[in-house]
Amino acid sequence: MMVKRFLIILATSSIFLISSCNQETDSPEERIRSMVSAMEAAVEQRSLDSVKELVDSEYKDEWNGNRRAVLRALLFYFQGHQSIHLLTRISTIQLSDDASSASVTVYVGMTGDPVEQSEALIDLNADLYRFDIELVAVGNDWLVSSARWQRARLENFGL
Repeated sequence: MMVKRFLIILATSSIFLISSCNQETDSPEERIRSMVSAMEAAVEQRSLDSVKELVDSEYKDEWNGNRRAVLRALLFYFQGHQSIHLLTRISTIQLSDDASSASVTVYVGMTGDPVEQSEALIDLNADLYRFDIELVAVGNDWLVSSARWQRARLENFGL
């Protein structure tokens, strides 16, 4: 159960450090993509504070997890993994009609070794996941309001 919550945050995390520079000029989709990249960096740097900023205070998931539970699970993961490297691939971004919320599907390869290309996942002992994340717009920022995950395949990374 903790692993599930961790993975949700990880994707969430793989998904979301909000960059604060000139977001007024970026489209919602560009801000979401930027957030995914920043979240990836936050998790790799093991920055719980940075991840916390990206998770909505009203976060709920299908396991009745809340923001606190997800952050706690991520902290345990950080403690057990000294080296965290992610490879993320955004599959889809679907904005609501009023751009106040979005659904994002992200594929994440998790490994203890650096990985820059999908092909490297074949040789590494990487865990592959698909995260379906619900986001809510708060001003110019996007926060994770819910997430669910499942195992992914190498094909999902274009291999």
